[in-house]
Formats: sequence, C-alpha cells, structure tokens
Amino acid sequence: MTSQYVFPSSRGLFRIVRHGHRWRALIEARELARHDTAEAALGALRLAWPQAKLPPYLSQWRYLAEPYALPHARLTRATASSRSTAAEANSSHVRRSRRTLGRSNRDVPDHG
Repeated sequence: MTSQYVFPSSRGLFRIVRHGHRWRALIEARELARHDTAEAALGALRLAWPQAKLPPYLSQWRYLAEPYALPHARLTRATASSRSTAAEANSSHVRRSRRTLGRSNRDVPDHG
C-alpha cells in the first residue's frame, strides 16, 4: 500500500494516492489526473466534483501512511532482519542437549 488521502462521499470514494514522485487523483478506481503535489490533486478533484462537497484541506481527509513509514513496521523489519542474520550466523553451530547421556528421562516429570 502506498501513502494516500481518502475521503468517502455519497458520490464515491475519493482518493489522492502517492505514485512515485507524483500524486494520482482518483474517484473509486478511476484515475482522473496526476499532479506534482497532493494539494494540486485535491484542487483538481474539487473542481471536477463540486457536488461531492470535498473538504478544502488535506488535513480534513483521512491519511493512510505507507506501511514502512509506520513505527511498528520499521521495528518488525529490523527484528526480522536481525533474526535472519543471527540464524545464518548460528547455522554452523550444533545444538547439544544439556542432559547427560547416562541419565534416564523415565519417571522425570516434564516441566515444559
């Protein structure tokens, strides 16, 4: 998912979506135009759809950030990459049981 501004209306779902370095103005799944700024896309939508009564400021729209821009997504990526590098580093390491070979595990309760 890319970052976007969303506004539901009785005329449909209006979206201003970041697409690379440009912003796409959309109504439902139909693209109306591409603009250099989100504000320009908002202006174009307001001119094309005055009957939709779209808010004049982007701060009044719902903003959906890119997943990698969110703090919890950055943390997930960071821990996932550190886990994979740790697993690769330990792949040559052989795990050995702490139990002695002569000790029987019968009649020993399993504590999880």
